[in-house]
Amino acid sequence: MFAQQSPRRLSLVGSLIVSRAPMACSRWHSGSGELGVGVSRVAGFRAGRRGLSLLAMVAVIAVAGCTSAVDGEPTAAPTGSAEPQSSSSSLDLASRSVTAADFPAGYSPTEVTGDQLGAVLADTAGVPTGGGVNPPNCAPRPLPSGGGQAAAWVATGAGPNAGTLSAVSVLVNSPLADLQTQIQNCPSYTTDAFGATATVTTTILPPSPAESDESMAFRRVTVSGAMTQTMTALVAQNDGVRVYVTSLVAGPRPGSDGLALDELYTKAVSRSRG
Repeated sequence: MFAQQSPRRLSLVGSLIVSRAPMACSRWHSGSGELGVGVSRVAGFRAGRRGLSLLAMVAVIAVAGCTSAVDGEPTAAPTGSAEPQSSSSSLDLASRSVTAADFPAGYSPTEVTGDQLGAVLADTAGVPTGGGVNPPNCAPRPLPSGGGQAAAWVATGAGPNAGTLSAVSVLVNSPLADLQTQIQNCPSYTTDAFGATATVTTTILPPSPAESDESMAFRRVTVSGAMTQTMTALVAQNDGVRVYVTSLVAGPRPGSDGLALDELYTKAVSRSRG
Protein backbone atom coordinates (compact mmCIF):
# COMPACT_ATOMS: atom_id res chain seq x y z
CA MET A 1 0.00 0.00 0.00
CA PHE A 2 2.83 2.33 0.81
CA ALA A 3 5.94 1.68 -1.29
CA GLN A 4 9.40 2.64 -0.14
CA GLN A 5 10.07 6.25 -1.08
CA SER A 6 13.33 7.79 -2.08
CA PRO A 7 14.84 10.32 0.36
CA ARG A 8 13.90 13.16 -1.94
CA ARG A 9 10.23 13.80 -1.67
CA LEU A 10 7.20 11.73 -0.84
CA SER A 11 4.17 12.14 -3.03
CA LEU A 12 0.82 13.23 -1.67
CA VAL A 13 -1.93 10.63 -1.90
CA GLY A 14 -5.51 11.21 -0.90
CA SER A 15 -7.91 14.10 -0.65
CA LEU A 16 -9.25 16.29 2.11
CA ILE A 17 -12.23 14.78 3.88
CA VAL A 18 -13.68 16.64 6.84
CA SER A 19 -16.17 15.27 9.34
CA ARG A 20 -18.18 17.65 11.47
CA ALA A 21 -21.13 15.44 12.44
CA PRO A 22 -21.37 12.96 15.34
CA MET A 23 -20.99 9.35 14.24
CA ALA A 24 -20.87 6.00 15.95
CA CYS A 25 -17.77 3.85 16.08
CA SER A 26 -14.72 3.63 13.86
CA ARG A 27 -12.52 1.00 12.23
CA TRP A 28 -8.89 1.49 11.38
CA HIS A 29 -7.11 -1.62 10.16
CA SER A 30 -3.86 -2.05 8.28
CA GLY A 31 -3.45 -4.30 5.31
CA SER A 32 -5.04 -4.48 1.91
CA GLY A 33 -8.63 -3.41 1.66
CA GLU A 34 -8.64 -1.41 4.89
CA LEU A 35 -7.28 1.94 5.89
CA GLY A 36 -3.92 1.39 7.55
CA VAL A 37 -3.19 3.01 10.88
CA GLY A 38 0.05 3.99 12.50
CA VAL A 39 1.26 7.24 13.93
CA SER A 40 4.83 8.11 14.59
CA ARG A 41 6.22 8.53 17.91
CA VAL A 42 8.82 5.84 18.36
CA ALA A 43 9.87 4.23 15.10
CA GLY A 44 11.02 0.84 16.13
CA PHE A 45 12.52 1.92 19.41
CA ARG A 46 11.52 0.17 22.59
CA ALA A 47 10.25 2.40 25.33
CA GLY A 48 9.37 1.25 28.81
CA ARG A 49 10.98 3.60 31.29
CA ARG A 50 13.26 4.79 28.53
CA GLY A 51 10.27 5.86 26.47
CA LEU A 52 10.40 9.56 27.24
CA SER A 53 14.06 10.02 26.38
CA LEU A 54 13.58 8.01 23.21
CA LEU A 55 10.51 10.05 22.39
CA ALA A 56 12.51 13.24 22.71
CA MET A 57 15.05 11.67 20.38
CA VAL A 58 12.33 10.86 17.87
CA ALA A 59 11.10 14.44 18.05
CA VAL A 60 14.57 15.50 16.90
CA ILE A 61 14.66 12.82 14.21
CA ALA A 62 11.31 14.06 12.96
CA VAL A 63 12.88 17.38 12.07
CA ALA A 64 16.20 16.04 10.89
CA GLY A 65 16.31 14.88 7.34
CA CYS A 66 17.54 14.56 3.92
CA THR A 67 16.57 16.87 1.13
CA SER A 68 16.09 20.27 -0.33
CA ALA A 69 13.01 19.46 -2.37
CA VAL A 70 11.50 22.94 -1.96
CA ASP A 71 13.15 26.01 -3.37
CA GLY A 72 13.94 28.96 -1.14
CA GLU A 73 15.53 29.65 2.21
CA PRO A 74 14.22 27.99 5.35
CA THR A 75 12.64 30.28 7.89
CA ALA A 76 12.35 29.83 11.62
CA ALA A 77 9.25 28.01 12.75
CA PRO A 78 6.64 30.30 14.37
CA THR A 79 7.05 30.72 18.09
CA GLY A 80 3.50 31.87 18.80
CA SER A 81 0.85 29.27 19.46
CA ALA A 82 -2.93 29.22 19.37
CA GLU A 83 -3.72 30.49 22.84
CA PRO A 84 -7.00 29.14 24.20
CA GLN A 85 -10.07 31.33 24.42
CA SER A 86 -10.99 32.66 27.83
CA SER A 87 -13.97 30.29 27.87
CA SER A 88 -11.78 27.24 27.32
CA SER A 89 -8.76 28.41 29.31
CA SER A 90 -10.82 28.02 32.48
CA LEU A 91 -11.42 24.34 31.72
CA ASP A 92 -9.74 21.66 33.79
CA LEU A 93 -7.89 19.95 30.95
CA ALA A 94 -6.88 17.03 33.15
CA SER A 95 -10.53 16.05 33.50
CA ARG A 96 -10.94 16.21 29.70
CA SER A 97 -7.86 14.08 28.92
CA VAL A 98 -7.16 10.36 28.93
CA THR A 99 -5.57 8.59 31.87
CA ALA A 100 -3.25 5.60 32.07
CA ALA A 101 -6.27 3.34 32.50
CA ASP A 102 -7.60 4.37 29.08
CA PHE A 103 -4.70 2.81 27.14
CA PRO A 104 -5.27 -0.57 25.48
CA ALA A 105 -3.99 -3.76 27.07
CA GLY A 106 -0.33 -4.41 26.31
CA TYR A 107 0.69 -0.74 26.46
CA SER A 108 2.45 0.84 29.44
CA PRO A 109 1.67 4.58 29.39
CA THR A 110 3.75 7.34 30.94
CA GLU A 111 2.58 10.92 31.46
CA VAL A 112 4.85 13.45 29.77
CA THR A 113 5.77 16.59 31.71
CA GLY A 114 8.34 19.38 31.75
CA ASP A 115 10.65 19.92 28.81
CA GLN A 116 9.70 16.54 27.37
CA LEU A 117 6.12 17.74 27.03
CA GLY A 118 7.33 20.54 24.77
CA ALA A 119 9.17 18.00 22.60
CA VAL A 120 6.06 15.85 22.25
CA LEU A 121 3.91 18.86 21.34
CA ALA A 122 6.44 19.95 18.73
CA ASP A 123 6.55 16.45 17.26
CA THR A 124 2.76 16.26 17.17
CA ALA A 125 2.41 19.63 15.46
CA GLY A 126 5.24 18.97 13.01
CA VAL A 127 7.18 22.00 14.24
CA PRO A 128 10.98 21.65 14.32
CA THR A 129 12.26 22.67 17.73
CA GLY A 130 14.80 25.44 17.20
CA GLY A 131 14.79 24.91 13.46
CA GLY A 132 13.43 26.38 10.25
CA VAL A 133 10.81 25.47 7.66
CA ASN A 134 10.94 25.84 3.90
CA PRO A 135 8.79 27.26 2.36
CA PRO A 136 8.24 29.67 5.26
CA ASN A 137 4.45 29.81 4.89
CA CYS A 138 4.31 26.06 5.56
CA ALA A 139 5.63 26.37 9.11
CA PRO A 140 3.05 24.56 11.28
CA ARG A 141 1.52 26.50 14.13
CA PRO A 142 2.89 25.33 17.50
CA LEU A 143 0.50 23.81 20.00
CA PRO A 144 -0.14 25.65 23.29
CA SER A 145 2.27 24.51 25.98
CA GLY A 146 1.56 26.81 28.93
CA GLY A 147 0.53 25.58 32.34
CA GLY A 148 -2.76 23.71 32.16
CA GLN A 149 -2.98 24.12 28.37
CA ALA A 150 -1.60 20.73 27.33
CA ALA A 151 -1.43 17.15 28.55
CA ALA A 152 0.25 14.14 26.96
CA TRP A 153 0.72 10.43 27.51
CA VAL A 154 2.94 8.04 25.55
CA ALA A 155 3.11 4.24 25.55
CA THR A 156 4.95 1.57 23.60
CA GLY A 157 3.43 -1.80 22.84
CA ALA A 158 4.99 -5.11 23.80
CA GLY A 159 5.03 -6.69 20.33
CA PRO A 160 8.24 -6.80 18.28
CA ASN A 161 6.74 -4.54 15.60
CA ALA A 162 4.68 -2.37 17.93
CA GLY A 163 5.04 1.35 17.61
CA THR A 164 4.27 4.03 20.14
CA LEU A 165 0.80 5.31 20.98
CA SER A 166 0.39 8.88 22.15
CA ALA A 167 -2.56 10.90 23.38
CA VAL A 168 -2.19 14.68 23.41
CA SER A 169 -4.85 17.13 24.61
CA VAL A 170 -4.57 20.89 24.16
CA LEU A 171 -6.78 23.94 24.66
CA VAL A 172 -7.18 25.88 21.40
CA ASN A 173 -9.05 28.90 20.09
CA SER A 174 -9.15 27.98 16.41
CA PRO A 175 -11.34 25.47 14.58
CA LEU A 176 -9.93 22.14 13.49
CA ALA A 177 -10.69 23.20 9.92
CA ASP A 178 -7.70 25.58 10.15
CA LEU A 179 -5.37 22.61 10.63
CA GLN A 180 -7.00 20.81 7.73
CA THR A 181 -6.51 23.84 5.51
CA GLN A 182 -2.87 24.20 6.53
CA ILE A 183 -2.14 20.58 5.64
CA GLN A 184 -4.02 20.87 2.38
CA ASN A 185 -2.06 23.99 1.41
CA CYS A 186 1.31 22.53 2.46
CA PRO A 187 1.31 18.77 1.90
CA SER A 188 5.11 18.74 1.81
CA TYR A 189 7.83 20.92 3.31
CA THR A 190 11.42 20.64 4.46
CA THR A 191 12.88 21.39 7.86
CA ASP A 192 16.35 22.34 8.97
CA ALA A 193 17.25 21.79 12.61
CA PHE A 194 20.39 20.90 14.51
CA GLY A 195 22.39 20.99 11.28
CA ALA A 196 20.24 18.41 9.52
CA THR A 197 17.36 18.61 7.06
CA ALA A 198 14.24 16.52 6.60
CA THR A 199 11.37 16.18 4.19
CA VAL A 200 7.94 16.06 5.82
CA THR A 201 4.96 14.91 3.76
CA THR A 202 1.44 14.83 5.17
CA THR A 203 -1.56 13.05 3.66
CA ILE A 204 -5.13 13.77 4.73
CA LEU A 205 -7.02 10.54 5.48
CA PRO A 206 -10.75 9.89 5.86
CA PRO A 207 -11.67 10.80 9.44
CA SER A 208 -12.28 8.01 11.89
CA PRO A 209 -15.99 8.21 12.80
CA ALA A 210 -16.45 9.60 16.29
CA GLU A 211 -18.97 11.50 18.38
CA SER A 212 -17.15 14.79 17.99
CA ASP A 213 -17.97 18.30 16.82
CA GLU A 214 -15.02 18.15 14.43
CA SER A 215 -12.70 15.34 13.43
CA MET A 216 -9.99 14.58 10.92
CA ALA A 217 -7.10 12.20 10.31
CA PHE A 218 -3.73 12.47 8.65
CA ARG A 219 -0.54 10.53 8.08
CA ARG A 220 2.85 12.24 8.27
CA VAL A 221 5.96 10.64 6.76
CA THR A 222 9.32 12.14 7.72
CA VAL A 223 12.44 11.19 5.77
CA SER A 224 15.83 11.95 7.26
CA GLY A 225 18.72 10.50 5.31
CA ALA A 226 18.28 6.73 5.37
CA MET A 227 15.70 6.93 8.15
CA THR A 228 11.96 7.13 7.65
CA GLN A 229 9.24 7.33 10.28
CA THR A 230 5.50 7.27 9.83
CA MET A 231 2.95 8.86 12.12
CA THR A 232 -0.81 8.40 11.80
CA ALA A 233 -2.95 10.85 13.73
CA LEU A 234 -6.64 10.78 14.59
CA VAL A 235 -7.74 14.25 15.68
CA ALA A 236 -10.95 15.55 17.22
CA GLN A 237 -12.09 18.83 18.75
CA ASN A 238 -14.91 19.65 21.17
CA ASP A 239 -15.56 22.98 22.91
CA GLY A 240 -11.98 24.23 22.60
CA VAL A 241 -10.39 20.90 23.57
CA ARG A 242 -8.41 19.26 20.77
CA VAL A 243 -7.10 15.72 21.04
CA TYR A 244 -4.42 14.05 18.91
CA VAL A 245 -4.17 10.28 19.22
CA THR A 246 -1.20 9.05 17.27
CA SER A 247 0.88 5.99 16.44
CA LEU A 248 4.54 6.26 15.47
CA VAL A 249 6.54 3.55 13.72
CA ALA A 250 9.81 3.24 11.82
CA GLY A 251 9.62 2.93 8.07
CA PRO A 252 7.27 4.17 5.34
CA ARG A 253 4.32 1.99 6.33
CA PRO A 254 1.73 2.59 9.08
CA GLY A 255 1.75 0.53 12.25
CA SER A 256 -0.05 -2.78 12.50
CA ASP A 257 -2.01 -2.14 15.70
CA GLY A 258 -4.81 -0.05 14.27
CA LEU A 259 -7.34 -1.41 16.73
CA ALA A 260 -5.33 -0.08 19.67
CA LEU A 261 -5.13 3.34 18.03
CA ASP A 262 -8.85 3.35 17.39
CA GLU A 263 -9.67 2.23 20.93
CA LEU A 264 -7.59 4.97 22.51
CA TYR A 265 -9.01 7.58 20.13
CA THR A 266 -12.58 6.65 21.03
CA LYS A 267 -11.83 7.09 24.72
CA ALA A 268 -9.94 10.35 24.15
CA VAL A 269 -12.85 11.82 22.19
CA SER A 270 -15.32 10.79 24.87
CA ARG A 271 -13.24 12.44 27.60
CA SER A 272 -12.76 15.62 25.56
CA ARG A 273 -16.50 16.12 25.53
CA GLY A 274 -16.56 16.29 29.32
